[in-house]
Amino acid sequence: MSTPVPPVIPAQVGFLAIYNPSLGTTDETLDDQIVYYASLATLSGSRRKGNRNRHRGDHDGHGDESAEAASRNERNERLRQIGLAQAMVEFGRGFSQGRAVDAVETEKGRVVLHELEPGWWILAVSFLLCQDVVGTGGWMAGC
Repeated sequence: MSTPVPPVIPAQVGFLAIYNPSLGTTDETLDDQIVYYASLATLSGSRRKGNRNRHRGDHDGHGDESAEAASRNERNERLRQIGLAQAMVEFGRGFSQGRAVDAVETEKGRVVLHELEPGWWILAVSFLLCQDVVGTGGWMAGC
């Protein structure tokens, strides 16, 4: 009797962002740096929310608080991701005669950074294929 093969989750884009650090130079204007941001979590969340709202005819009044908290969390995640990308670029420039980092490979994915024009950056993060780790019988962490 053969053991069932676990499903494989294909590689997917976690998020995509376009930003320009010169558009927001103070703490109050950091959001202005981000020109475009789309993530798998926010896109799938908006689809689920839309489906829920279609089936629910009434509004209980408590959705505003949870939506506001979710919006704050999404904003914080966007700022954290962009800040991390900027730090990787600046850190890498110290070791490569001022050239920016193009990509960072991690165990769970790949971060791709590209300066389209001076000051304009595109940032894409992809999560790699999830598969069974040989010899452990378990899944890789984060899959």
